[in-house]
Amino acid sequence: MNVGPSFGILAVLYIIVMAVLIGLAIYVLILVITFLRLRIAELKRTAPPKGSSGEL
Repeated sequence: MNVGPSFGILAVLYIIVMAVLIGLAIYVLILVITFLRLRIAELKRTAPPKGSSGEL
């Protein structure tokens, strides 16, 4: 049962699309981790010292 050459073309296109989507997912994950680390560092800088209770 031969389905013809179109199956091979569709398989190649599917592999290409999946590779691009995986690449984009990894790129987004790296960006999220980077920006979260920067945000955490910024929050630590602006946070009051641990010993202070905030009352006068």
